[in-house]
Amino acid sequence: MKKNIKDLIILIIFTLILFGILKNYNLVIESIKASTNLWLFKLFPSLFPFLVIGSILINYNFAYYFTKIFKVKSNDFIIFILSLLSGFPSSAKYIKDMYVKKDITLNEANNILCFTFFANPLFLLSILSLSFNKKITLFIILSHYVANIVIYLFLKNNNNNKNHIIKKNVNLPEVIASSIKDGINTLLLILGTITFYNIFITIFKSFIHNQFLISLITGILEFSQGLNSLKLLNLSIFFKALMAIMFVSFGSFSILTQIKSIISDTNINFKKFVKFRFVHVLIAWSLFVLLYYVL
Repeated sequence: MKKNIKDLIILIIFTLILFGILKNYNLVIESIKASTNLWLFKLFPSLFPFLVIGSILINYNFAYYFTKIFKVKSNDFIIFILSLLSGFPSSAKYIKDMYVKKDITLNEANNILCFTFFANPLFLLSILSLSFNKKITLFIILSHYVANIVIYLFLKNNNNNKNHIIKKNVNLPEVIASSIKDGINTLLLILGTITFYNIFITIFKSFIHNQFLISLITGILEFSQGLNSLKLLNLSIFFKALMAIMFVSFGSFSILTQIKSIISDTNINFKKFVKFRFVHVLIAWSLFVLLYYVL
């Protein structure tokens, strides 16, 4: 009975969205164009090289040589560095690749996914600078990044910490072609989810006119649009920064959908990952308050 009620509610919601699209067709078209421009000129250039090169490194025995040369016994550090450079949802792609290749265990994959949730640094810097000065922008980025490290320190003892990576015979042309294909597929997934949630946002804006509520819902659904909307709010810098941290560290439903889709054909624990997004927000808020009032 409960499932039938849930299904009925979902059907009603999407039926209303369909009518909303028809009623606001021109606005929806403009929203799709804006999403495509954001993806084409901001996200694609910043993510594509990292997705492809990161995938090549992982599939061409980078983890094996890295652990041998630097005598590292834990495999999470490799994904941590690659995720720090490229940003989400790349981390999920790297984790899935290494898990499928059996370079990491399921327990390691579950934990690593929780503490490698980094926003792309270049994209984050460019969009935060529209609403904040350099100092506050730096505080937000540091709070977001250091929170991942805190989560890592909390979870690291749960990892196996054993170097069980085996060198595999691979063909470079095949690895390059496969990495490009996977990178393009991931980027198309990102485009689709951003566009999908921006349609929600467009319809929502047509009914609600409270700018704070619009910004809040927008950031929860699609974090980049939420960050962009902060410059329109008549709030203090401090509270706008707290909202920015929440959007980035939670990641928005758009990012969570992307990650869920990437790991959907594995048994990696998505629920645990979502729980730690709330933990991430609380830690990042605490770090920001400390930086704001001390420095």
